[in-house]
Amino acid sequence: MRLLVAVDKREGAKDALELARVLAAGEGGGAASALVVTVHFTGPLPMEYALLPGEEAGEAEPLFEQARERLAGMDVETRAYGGGSPAGIITTLAEREGFDAIVVGSPHRGAFGRVMIGSVATSLLNGAPTDVAVAPKGYARVQHEAPRDIAVGFDGTPESKVALRHAEALAKRTNARIKLLTVVKPPAPAPVMVPAYTPQFPPEPDKVINEGLNSIDPLLAAERTRLDGDPATELARACEEGVDLLVVGSRGYGPMTRVLLGSVSRQLAKKAPCPVLVASRP
Repeated sequence: MRLLVAVDKREGAKDALELARVLAAGEGGGAASALVVTVHFTGPLPMEYALLPGEEAGEAEPLFEQARERLAGMDVETRAYGGGSPAGIITTLAEREGFDAIVVGSPHRGAFGRVMIGSVATSLLNGAPTDVAVAPKGYARVQHEAPRDIAVGFDGTPESKVALRHAEALAKRTNARIKLLTVVKPPAPAPVMVPAYTPQFPPEPDKVINEGLNSIDPLLAAERTRLDGDPATELARACEEGVDLLVVGSRGYGPMTRVLLGSVSRQLAKKAPCPVLVASRP
């Protein structure tokens, strides 16, 4: 697994590094690697970004030393850039070099233990060419074990099937259990002027749940749960306890091989109580 980890001087950097360590768990034999990147602010005027030489990059060394300590056992490369926007630089690196996931932390405001996406994470979650994993606030305050329970939001759409495959790949590395979560959105009455109603989604929930469960590698432990209500609210609530990572799909339209936030993944990236990984489109 190769990860691109974005850090800065805020506490969220520690959370991102801890999540990167957890995601790489189970690789063994030094197979996991990380490129840890920070971007120095160079002023309010736009300018082309550049890799900073050793002397100019010196102020980033404490960040990089922290990264090497947190990611001990992984092959860690560090780079400091100046100019440009952090999100733009990270996206460009992901396009050019190829990574399994981009890992970022939440800005340290809002509720403790919640994912609170800032401008960089929001930009990455609307156009990154690979999966994006966001750590909740305060995630690094505890050293986490390798994931044992990985939840995936599944509604039978192609995007949710991609999310399930990504969750399955992660589960195989640590022999984790997959928790298949399907939220059934009940029928909603249409406006008075329209003699109809919005049907429930997915339309055949039990069939969808069974198909998802049956598609999981039988060598992995898996369980299913049907929830009813608002998808983002119910998925977040289901992850309050006993979930180490929540995997969700991207929006079902837009450029291929990009992460594109839909309404559910956007809300989860703001209020989930556990790390959230948004899978890129196939």
